[in-house]
Amino acid sequence: MSQRPSGSMLWLQAIGSTLVISIAPFFILFFIPLDNTKSSEPLLKILLSFASGGLLGDAFLHLIPHALMHKAETDSSHHHEDGHHHFHSHGHTHAHDESAHGDHHHVHDMSVGLWVLAGILAFLMVEKFVRIMKEKTPGSHHHHHHHHIEPKAKEREASSRDSSPSAAKDQHKGQGDEKKNENQDSEKEEEQPKEEKIEEEPKEEKEEVSNPPSPSSEDIKVAGYLNLAADFTHNFTDGLAIGASFLAGQSIGIVTTITVLLHEIPHEIGDFAILIQSGCSRYKAMLLQLVTAIGALAGTFTSLFAESIGNAAPAWILPFTAGGFIYIATVSVIPELLEDTKLSQSIKEIAALLVGVYMMVLIAEYE
Repeated sequence: MSQRPSGSMLWLQAIGSTLVISIAPFFILFFIPLDNTKSSEPLLKILLSFASGGLLGDAFLHLIPHALMHKAETDSSHHHEDGHHHFHSHGHTHAHDESAHGDHHHVHDMSVGLWVLAGILAFLMVEKFVRIMKEKTPGSHHHHHHHHIEPKAKEREASSRDSSPSAAKDQHKGQGDEKKNENQDSEKEEEQPKEEKIEEEPKEEKEEVSNPPSPSSEDIKVAGYLNLAADFTHNFTDGLAIGASFLAGQSIGIVTTITVLLHEIPHEIGDFAILIQSGCSRYKAMLLQLVTAIGALAGTFTSLFAESIGNAAPAWILPFTAGGFIYIATVSVIPELLEDTKLSQSIKEIAALLVGVYMMVLIAEYE
């Protein structure tokens, strides 16, 4: 009976901490003067650089090292048990056990790398699938282009039909003056459709030139939704960490919450910039960021319901998420920084990227 109040307090502390790390960074977004307009494009690109630095720093300095550390801890515990057993039974095989342990450790390290590659490939396949589905949907630019060509052909056929009867009439009429007058009239009638065609063609060309940006903006949205998926998974691992830390002790849980909060603030700002760049409005981007907080709550609930999952999850979730972050930073975000930039703007963007990496260095040091 004495354990029941501590159990309910454990749930309150863990869930309360998860809500804090989810809501506190969200309120910071209200103070960022950023929207999807031309005037805020330089600031947006600087924040995108910061986001890419944060994503790469998070993957290489936080997620992958944690996955490798988890592997090392589990391997050492298994080896300690096996070595202790072999010491009592077969002391002369200790050196053989060391070499076997080294090979086993190498296989586990390689599995972390494979999970990183799996994350990159998974995000590539998702983006490919979404783009293929967008091309197959009706109303795309390809179909719209043919709708412009068909009326053009019909107008040409109609104008040729109108001009052919007038030419036949000219041949059958015998009087010269009437012929000249009719020929002049027919020439005027033929020139009018030509002038209309010349005037209409630039309009159609303008429409065709203005249409291509729409598919590219749709493609950018794919990157935004991929980032949301990666952010949801990352928040899930944060929730797992918070739940597992409070199971270990209240002080450990508080330290973990502060660490995750410091880590989430720059991450949230970077994700917000990516969503704005993907074509979302300011309100929609903030709302989508709040929705990803469900991932953190799901992770905390999962960790508290099944304590063992808190230790098993880093084996594949952390490196898989790292692969997703690497893909988003290198494929979706950084290529946007290579378009239409001046020297001063480029220096600011590179500096912002380094600041994003350095933030993750500081967080990794304090962890």
